Amino acid sequence: KRVKEHFKAYLNHPILDTVEKYINGMQYIESMNDSLFTNDSYGFYYALKMNACSYMFNSKDEIVNNGVIREMAKGWYPFDPMKDAELMSDFAKKSNFRAFYKDNQNYYNELLSVYNQLNPIQQMQTWLDNKFGFSYGNYSIYFSPLVHGAHSTQQFSDNGFNQTLMFICRAEMSDKNSPVMNELLESRVVFTEIDHNYVNPTSDRFVDEINEAFSERSKWAQGEITSMYNNPYKVWNEYMTFAVYSLYVSDLYSKKELKKFLPKMEDQMANGRGYIEFKAFNRALLKFYKKNKSASVDDWYRYMINWSKEKQKT
Repeated sequence: KRVKEHFKAYLNHPILDTVEKYINGMQYIESMNDSLFTNDSYGFYYALKMNACSYMFNSKDEIVNNGVIREMAKGWYPFDPMKDAELMSDFAKKSNFRAFYKDNQNYYNELLSVYNQLNPIQQMQTWLDNKFGFSYGNYSIYFSPLVHGAHSTQQFSDNGFNQTLMFICRAEMSDKNSPVMNELLESRVVFTEIDHNYVNPTSDRFVDEINEAFSERSKWAQGEITSMYNNPYKVWNEYMTFAVYSLYVSDLYSKKELKKFLPKMEDQMANGRGYIEFKAFNRALLKFYKKNKSASVDDWYRYMINWSKEKQKT
């Protein structure tokens, strides 16, 4: 409400014309009872919010690129939306953005406090490093209360140093949930971005098998809801990243908590996100994992690829 009230006087600024030029075409999707922008619009949005994280205000209140990584969303869109940084600087000055930010510093500090409370990042990293057998030198997490579910991740490396960047939504505490359930629901968000950086490189070694196992897309992913995941590899990676979270939860939380949590995630994946067979996939991997604790990640893949091939025939 404060954002809307403060900035409504600047709706006619040219930078908003630019944004509306590239973010458009919202359409109602009957199957999900909601509306989505075009995939191209999302591409611009992702590139804008990710690349912006390399920028800062200088002493003249100009928005300038100060990042070691100059373009965090490299490859996500045909051009860098931050080419309009000068126009953004003009908007920030005319709207007194920096004063608004300072006036609301307590709110931003609260977001950080809740985020750290609900996300045991070191625990996640240790578990993933141990299971996948490799690690990253640094995790950087950028979150915003404005992102909702438009999450993304990137990897960069230089001279043997590997870094993974996550761009996600805020963490929220709910009075309706227990402290542990709040942690499970909220840490799932960043975990499934972090573990893309483990799952995707592993999937790269099994591309041909994945393409065969998930070749009949309509059996795994529902139409327009999942249209941004436009090939078997991308659909598989969504299945696997979320299923790996179930393994993490089964190792570090009680059976009672796992039993309460799984239906929530499985419902969201199948009915909210359109990954039709996620529950069956998830339970199959979890069952295999519990019976074969010493199995490698490659063993997980071989088992689930064979399982998926058989499932696809039905």
